[in-house]
Amino acid sequence: MLSRALAALLPLLLLTGCLPTLPPDSGVESTSSMAQKCHIDNDQLLGWLKYEHRYTSSTLNDKQQLLIDAEARQPKTLYPLLLSTPGQSPQHVARALEMLTALQLQPVEVDCGADQFLQLRLRQLQQQLNTLQQLEQLELDNQELKRQVDALTDLERQITRQREEH
Repeated sequence: MLSRALAALLPLLLLTGCLPTLPPDSGVESTSSMAQKCHIDNDQLLGWLKYEHRYTSSTLNDKQQLLIDAEARQPKTLYPLLLSTPGQSPQHVARALEMLTALQLQPVEVDCGADQFLQLRLRQLQQQLNTLQQLEQLELDNQELKRQVDALTDLERQITRQREEH
């Protein structure tokens, strides 16, 4: 009876985290050694995100100075993060995407939170760039349609004028 109760209780304790976990085998890498393989440190990412927040909440003049500073300090990471903030031009977003793609980020399977964040940012940038390009194309299409409507309106006026003259 007691063994049945323990057998039923053991999975429940494991699921709730009440039992201590076993130390990793020598064949399995520990979290600290995995973190050493990460391209970017989580604390470093936190600093970048604070800087990015400062950038997004700054005035236009301050933004220009922060962007120059970021390019000088960390041109491969912080600078593209700032280039990719909302409201940037398609050229800036494309440049940020190009720069972040060049980083050697760890695959998602490796527990590198900062690298995973940057991978998500890359996907977001790709979507943002696609959206900006679609908007650009829609604007061009809209301008072409306006031009055609104006041409048809002019043609209609000419036809009306000719009818009135005859």
